[in-house]
Amino acid sequence: MKLFEKLIKIAISPEDLDKFLNENINEIIDFQNASYSLVITEKELIQLFITEKGEILRNLNYETSYNKAFISILFDFCERFGFINTVRINTIITDNEIIIGHRLKSAKLYLLNITNNNDLINRFDEICTNLEYALENEEDNERKINITFANYFGYVVRNTNSLTANALLNKIRQAVLNNNYKFISSDFINSIIQINYSVLDDAFIILQDLIESYFLRNSLIFNNPTCYLIEENTNYTSLLEAATTNFHSIRQISVNQFALIADNAIFYSLLRGVKIIEDENQLFSYLNSYGPMHHKKLVTSFKHLPEHIFNKNPHCIDWGCGQGMASMTLLEYLNDNDISQSISQITLIEPSQIALKRASLHVSKFTNNTKIINTINKDLDSLVANDFIKENKTRIHLFSNVLDMDVFSLSKLIELIKTNFPGDNYFLCVSPYITDLKTARIDSFVNAFSGNEGFEKIEKQNNKAYSWIRDKDWTRVLRVFKCNI
Repeated sequence: MKLFEKLIKIAISPEDLDKFLNENINEIIDFQNASYSLVITEKELIQLFITEKGEILRNLNYETSYNKAFISILFDFCERFGFINTVRINTIITDNEIIIGHRLKSAKLYLLNITNNNDLINRFDEICTNLEYALENEEDNERKINITFANYFGYVVRNTNSLTANALLNKIRQAVLNNNYKFISSDFINSIIQINYSVLDDAFIILQDLIESYFLRNSLIFNNPTCYLIEENTNYTSLLEAATTNFHSIRQISVNQFALIADNAIFYSLLRGVKIIEDENQLFSYLNSYGPMHHKKLVTSFKHLPEHIFNKNPHCIDWGCGQGMASMTLLEYLNDNDISQSISQITLIEPSQIALKRASLHVSKFTNNTKIINTINKDLDSLVANDFIKENKTRIHLFSNVLDMDVFSLSKLIELIKTNFPGDNYFLCVSPYITDLKTARIDSFVNAFSGNEGFEKIEKQNNKAYSWIRDKDWTRVLRVFKCNI
């Protein structure tokens, strides 16, 4: 049975729907980010669910993260497919002060409160400004940004006239020419403006085909070498050897190197630090720009890990490790607080090979023993049981700026952990506070282990800007928990 067939059948009352969402939110989150070819098969069912279950949706308890996530996902489908039900979902979001982010705020501008065609043209810059902000500060890649913009233009092509569509087309072309917005210069947007719009009905079909093919575009493919990876015999290895063994001294190397480049285009290519890094200049830019914020988040979070676990020779697993910030900050924290270091192994998992090599180099600076470091050059969806040694022991799982990202399957990751890590497991999960949907991803990950023996929520914090570091606009979502698998 299809997902939204189940939802239509089950949602007899707010209580029934709440129970289903609580138990299945990971499946729903994964479905939102599934392939276009899968989601499109349920388009009519999604619209039917919103139409028939409006009163039940209105009466859900939106104090819970999974209900916030679900209504955010429904609004995302409204934007994706241009449903007329958008007003109903938006009312629930507004009434319950649910944080949806600037990409969906831009969608509101063309889907809601339109009095005439000129509104669609006059809101162009506000829509683009919201999308630009989302690209730089909220989204995990540029794909959803481009799709939302294409949906905006498609809405105009489908629902107005040639005069309005061409007026918007001219604004897009002018913005591309002047490079007013970074996202608008993409090859995908350029392919949209190359369509012949003399016959709007025909142009709309071509536009939809472009959007669908863009949805289906394959992700990067990795070689996934099985050998141990570490950076060797580079200028950076020499600079690191001379540095003091602490994070700030190591970061200063990147600060100095990036000062020699000083190219903002490199910083913007990072997409707020979530894009897979491809060259050394991006490594420098990341630590230069994001290093202090991430280091502070981690240092202030590690105090919630019970000290006694370090007497058990734990195995530390750094998921999506980047340059190894979480691992080396943990080792630095143990040194600074005179906690005996008895970590038996550190496993670094990262899709960017250049970042992974640097991560193992950084960690070896703190351990002086590369034999305890394992490297896995994969994205999270590519991981399999054979990547790990199944042994019954204590583990510390570090998820630093990972679980909020929508580029991998939560359900698959949870199943991988539950079937391959027997023993006591401690999880430290820290991410920025961006939207309620992203926070719900983290909570749903935590709740997936609530049925395990010895489950305990050790710490939970949602820190908005200026609330935990008074002079910084840094945000933080922190979850620390343990369980036995």
